[in-house]
Amino acid sequence: MNLDESRSSHFLSRSVISLFIVFYIGAVILWICPWSRVKEYLTEPYARQFYFLGCWQGFAVFAPDPRTSNFRIYATVTFDDGKKTVWNFPAMENLGFFERYRKEHYRKFCNDCLNSNELLWRDFARFIARKHDSAERHPVTVALTRTWADTLPIEKGLGKPNPEQTKEYRFFLYRVIPEDLR
Repeated sequence: MNLDESRSSHFLSRSVISLFIVFYIGAVILWICPWSRVKEYLTEPYARQFYFLGCWQGFAVFAPDPRTSNFRIYATVTFDDGKKTVWNFPAMENLGFFERYRKEHYRKFCNDCLNSNELLWRDFARFIARKHDSAERHPVTVALTRTWADTLPIEKGLGKPNPEQTKEYRFFLYRVIPEDLR
């Protein structure tokens, strides 16, 4: 490769990288803008890729319209021998500071991704099935259940424990096939 070809190749790579960075910054800025039909139209072509890469951002915990519910998701695994077990996401309020710091991404995944994105349910159920598979017994179904409670407004709830999650809804049932356990 001669010097001119090397410079041309270097210029092309830098241009492609620069265009990607500009697109990415523009996409993130557009993503965090308030909802509008224009925003929906412009983000729709790349929304799935943004979700897949984890690049999306939501601000549901901030004013002026913070979340009004506290969600949890758990999985009930039924085995071929008829027994059941429950798998829970780590509960942040039951963990110490450093453990909570290490496992916060589980809560964020549960609240912000799994709770509202149907595309993830099947793969998550497969993950739970593989996690509970053993030589003695094999999962046959994985049921994903959402529990929630309405959060108290800050003026009433500051310093108080979260309300008990009494509302419950099984939102997905996955029948495990042998290929899922490999």
